[in-house]
Amino acid sequence: MNNLQSILSHISETLQDLPECHHLEGFVSEFYSMWLKLGNFVQQSLFQALISEKEAEYSHPRTKREKRYYTPLGEMVLVRRAYVTEDGIKVKVDEELGLPKDKWLPMVLELACALGVSSEFPNSHSLFQKWTRLDLTQKTLANQVEKTGNQLQTQEFQVRCEQDTSSQFEIPNQEQEPPDLLYVGVDGVMTPLNQKQGYKEAKVGLMIGSGVVESSNRRVVTQRLKQAGMHWSFFGAEGVMALRAAYLSNSTRWSNFWSSLSYNSP
Repeated sequence: MNNLQSILSHISETLQDLPECHHLEGFVSEFYSMWLKLGNFVQQSLFQALISEKEAEYSHPRTKREKRYYTPLGEMVLVRRAYVTEDGIKVKVDEELGLPKDKWLPMVLELACALGVSSEFPNSHSLFQKWTRLDLTQKTLANQVEKTGNQLQTQEFQVRCEQDTSSQFEIPNQEQEPPDLLYVGVDGVMTPLNQKQGYKEAKVGLMIGSGVVESSNRRVVTQRLKQAGMHWSFFGAEGVMALRAAYLSNSTRWSNFWSSLSYNSP
């Protein structure tokens, strides 16, 4: 209760200190900056109180450990205690309260990656700092985007390998009807042949021409990775291309990847 009263008191004092503004844009800018700081204070206070409440149930505390997390409201600093367990020294609340081992919360990392694959890193870094007030270097942002892209690539490769492996052991269904014959016209349009109803030409399908591939290469690679003065490592280029391909895809690859990220991933 005392913690809640302290938070409410801080909110009241902060709102009273809001400067007078006679222009909408100026007011929104001041309020937004103030609200980020206020929101970060509130979330940090509430969660720190929850940590203290949980730790009161434990015994044999050791040292205090500070951990920083990147949140949509800014950097949040939490203090936790280490405890003696059968498996050694551990911070118990990290597992019980779902505190990630990485400082990047998924929702913040998704924003960083979306900006990083959409624009050059100087621009994406500037926008990221403006919207989150997180104080990190351009190199830190770039490294995290590249690392996440390679993680996406590895994850999707493993899924495909598992699908290929499982399909090898599938027992074919003898009652399943044979697929229609498939012909590809010289104009690059796929044309299925239904033997019962005769020949019918499909309007969409596999393309012989390279136009689709060249267009995808321009959108995914050239527009982001081949601008003037850009130099990439193999690791960085692979990561950004993997993320950008998922981001520009009409499928659910992008949303599925972020949904799969666990707050307790190693």
